[in-house]
Amino acid sequence: MFGKGFVYQGNRLSPSQFLMLVVLREGPMYGYEILKALREEFDGLWRPETGALYPALKRLMEHSLVQVETRDDKEYYQLTEPAQAWLRDTLRDIGPELIFATKYMEVLAQAAAEERDEVGEDAPLPWVLSHLVQDETDQGARLAQLRQAREMMGRRLEELDREIERLEKR
Repeated sequence: MFGKGFVYQGNRLSPSQFLMLVVLREGPMYGYEILKALREEFDGLWRPETGALYPALKRLMEHSLVQVETRDDKEYYQLTEPAQAWLRDTLRDIGPELIFATKYMEVLAQAAAEERDEVGEDAPLPWVLSHLVQDETDQGARLAQLRQAREMMGRRLEELDREIERLEKR
C-alpha cells in the first residue's frame, strides 16, 4: 500500500493525487482552495502548481474518486461516496508503514545534517527546523516563519497529548 503507492480499482494514483484526496476529506473545495491547502501543509518543502493540479483532478474524476459541482461560477471538487470509504480504509491501513517511513526519513535527515555540520551546539536551529527558514535572510520573515513553525508544532503536541490521554484511559 504505502510503499507500493496507492491503487484504486486498478488505477495507480500519484502521491499528489492521493494528497488531494486527503485534503478533500475536509469537504468540497474549488481548485485554488485545494492548491492553497497543499501549499500551507508543505510550507517551504513543496509548492504544487496550478498547471499540475487541474490535470490531476481530472484524472481523479476519470477514476470516479472526485466529482465536480458548479456553484457561484466556481467548480467545487468533492470526494465521491465510494472514494470516502476507500480513503478511510486506506488511511487506517497505512499507519504502521507510515510510522516506519517517517522514522526512516528522520534517520536519513539526521545523517545528512551531521554531514553538513548542521547539528551541535553552534547550529542556529535544530536540524529538524532548519529547512523551514534556510533561505530566509530577512529577520522579520524568519521570525514569522519560526512563529508559524511553533504554532504548527503546538498543534502536533496537542494531538500527541490527546493520544497519550486516550491510551492512558485504556
